Amino acid sequence: MSMMRHDQSAHLRATLQLLGRVRDLKNKKQQSVLNGNDLDIASIVAVARHEVEPIISTDEALTKQIEISVDTLADVISQKCVIYGVNTGFGGSADTRTNELIDLQTHLLQFIQSGIITAADKDPASNSERRAPHVMPVSWVRAAIVARANQNLRGHSAIRKSVLKSLIDLLQNDITPLIPLRGSISASGDLMPMAYIVGAIMGNPDVFVQMGKGAKARVMSSSESLKIRGLSSSALGPKEGLGLINGTAPSVAVASLALYDTQQLALLSQMLTAFASECLAGNVEWSHPFIHSTQPHTGQIEVASNIRSFLKGSKFVVGLESQKKSGDGLCQDRYSTRTAPQWIGPYLEDLLLAQRQLEVELNSTSDNPLVDTSKQDDGSSGRVYSGGNFQAAVVTSAMDKARLAIQMIGRMLWSQVTEIINSATNNGLEANLNPTAQENFTMKGIDINMSAYMSELAALAHPVSAHVMSAEMHNQGINSLALISARRTMEAVDLLAHMSACHLYVSCQAVEIRASHVRFLSTLRIKMEDFSANGALHALGLEGSQTEALCELLLPIVQSSWYRANSNTWKDRVLSVVEAVTSPINEFMATLNPDCSVSTIIAFKKHFQGIVSSTAEEMFYPSSVISFDEVATQLGEGTAQLYTWVRSRLNIPMNCGLQDDPLYNSQKGLPPNGKKSIGSSVSMIYESLLEGQMMDTILEGWMQDTA
Repeated sequence: MSMMRHDQSAHLRATLQLLGRVRDLKNKKQQSVLNGNDLDIASIVAVARHEVEPIISTDEALTKQIEISVDTLADVISQKCVIYGVNTGFGGSADTRTNELIDLQTHLLQFIQSGIITAADKDPASNSERRAPHVMPVSWVRAAIVARANQNLRGHSAIRKSVLKSLIDLLQNDITPLIPLRGSISASGDLMPMAYIVGAIMGNPDVFVQMGKGAKARVMSSSESLKIRGLSSSALGPKEGLGLINGTAPSVAVASLALYDTQQLALLSQMLTAFASECLAGNVEWSHPFIHSTQPHTGQIEVASNIRSFLKGSKFVVGLESQKKSGDGLCQDRYSTRTAPQWIGPYLEDLLLAQRQLEVELNSTSDNPLVDTSKQDDGSSGRVYSGGNFQAAVVTSAMDKARLAIQMIGRMLWSQVTEIINSATNNGLEANLNPTAQENFTMKGIDINMSAYMSELAALAHPVSAHVMSAEMHNQGINSLALISARRTMEAVDLLAHMSACHLYVSCQAVEIRASHVRFLSTLRIKMEDFSANGALHALGLEGSQTEALCELLLPIVQSSWYRANSNTWKDRVLSVVEAVTSPINEFMATLNPDCSVSTIIAFKKHFQGIVSSTAEEMFYPSSVISFDEVATQLGEGTAQLYTWVRSRLNIPMNCGLQDDPLYNSQKGLPPNGKKSIGSSVSMIYESLLEGQMMDTILEGWMQDTA
C-alpha cells in the first residue's frame, strides 16, 4: 500500500510483526515450539486466544539439560545440604526442617490453594444474576500454562520433562483449571494461581477445570477430566511443586495479552487522530517533518509520520502538501490533534520498552531456588542457589507504563470526541452531529459516556506498585503486585477499546456530515456561478462580468456564514446565509448601480433564499444521504479503511436521531428495518475491535509489506 512506502519506525514495525506472527500461528504457517528461549508475546496470544497448541522442543541438548538439573538436585540432597523448599519449610517458616520431601511438595500446594471460587463460577450456565466471576478468563489461564512451561524448560528448576509435558497436555486436551482471580501478590511468584494449575495436573479432586467452550463447556474435578482424556496424574518429586508455582508466569502471561492489545490500540489512536482531523477539516501542517526534526524524539517523529501517511490523499484537511494561506476561523488546530505526536510519542517509546521487558521475562528463569548445573571450581557437579527471580517487578514496571500510556491516549481521544460533537469547537458541524432538519440530540449520550469511561480510566492509571503491603510473616516485605497491575491494565485496555469504538462511530458520522456540507457548498457555488436565468444571482439583473465579481465576493461569505450558523439544524442555516450576504450585496449594488431599487433587492433575497433552501433540501437528510463511496474516496488512505470497515463491513449506517430509533418507529407503526440503538451500533464496533477482526483486516496489507 502506498501509504507505507516510507521507512517504518519502531512501534509500528513491532506492532505489525506481532500481528503477523499471531496470524501465521493461527494459520499454522508457523509453530509454537517451547525451548525456554524463544517464546514471544505473539505465541502467548495464539495459544491463549486462538487454541494454538504449543509443543515442547525435542532437542536432545534441552532434554539433557533438564535431566542434569534433576540429577544435580538429587546429588545435593544426598549430601544432606539444607535446600530451601526441598527439606525446609516455606517463606518465614524456612527455619523448619523435614525429611518428608514428597509430602512437603503436596503440603505446599495445600496451603497455597486458598483462593475463592464460588458455586456460580463452577456452573456458569446457572449464573442468571450475572454475578461477577471470581475466576480468571480461560485465555489468561492458557497463557499462564504455556509461559510457565517455557520458563521451567530452561533447566534451572529440577523439574522433569514429563511433568512439564503434563502442563502442555492440559492445553492440548482443552482442560483449563479454574484459578481464583484474586490472592496473588506476585512475590514469591504467583504462587496461588500456579498452585491450582499444578493441582489440576496432579488430579486433585477438589481442583476444578473447564472442558469445552460456550454452551458445551463443562466444569468438573481435575481428576475426572484426566480420566476422560486418558491422562495420568503427575506425582511430584522434590522441589517440583515449588519449581512450578514459584515464578512470574501468570503475571507475565496476562501482561503479554494486555500489551498485545495496547500496541494495537496505540496504533489505532493515531489513525483516529487522523480521522478526527478530517472531521474537523483541520490544518494538519503540525504533522510536517520539519517540526519534529527540531524536537527529534523517536516516538514523536513516528506518530507525525504515521498520521501523515494515514491522511495521504485526504480532501478534508489542508496543510499536507501546501500551507493554508487564507480563510477565517482558527488558523491552527486545537491541542488534541495538533500536539498528538508530542502527546502519544513518548508513550510509544515506553510501550516498546515494556514489550522488551516482557519478552525477556517470558524466557527467564523465575524460580527459587535455582539449580546451577555447571561444573564448580571445587570439582562438584553443581550447586543450588537461593535468590529472588520470582520478584516480578519488571512486569509491574511494564504494566504501570502501559496503563499510563493507555490513560494518556484515552485522554486525547476523549478530547477529540468532545470537540467533534460540540458545535462550538467542531468547525461548522451540527451540534451533537445531528444530520437531520429536526432537532435531535444524536451523539449527546456518547459525549456523556466518554467522560464516564475517561474518569474510570484515569482512576486506573495510578501505579499499583505504590500499594505494596508486607506479607507472610514479613518475609515478603516487598512484593511486586505484578498480576494485580496486569489485571488493572486489562481493565484499562477494555476501557480504551470502549472509547476507541465511540470515537470511530462519531468520526464516521462527522465526516459524512462534513462531506455533505462540502457537497452542498460546491453545488451552491455552481449555481452562484451560473449566469443564466437559473443562476442564484440572476435576480439582480447584472451582466456576466459583474455577476462574476459579485460571486467572488460572496462565496467566502456564504461558506463562513454557513459553517458559523451550526448551533441547530442544517435547515436553520439557510436564513443565516441569506442575511450574511444582504449587506455585501447592498454595498456592491450601491457602488455599481446607485439607482437599484429596494424591490430588486427584496426580489433577489427571495430568489437567493429559494436557491439556497432548495439546494440544501436536495443535499441533506431526508432527501439525500451521501453515499459511502463518495465519502471514502475523499478520505486519507488510512482513515478510508476505518470508515469502510464500519459502513460496509459492519453495515452500520449514519444515525439520524429519532428517525432511526427502533422504539420510535415501533410507536409510529413503522417497520423497524433493522434499526438499532446507538449503543448496539457502537457495541458492534467494540466487539470487532475486541476480537481483533478490524485491525487484522485493515493492517493485512501492511503486514505483507513487512514480511
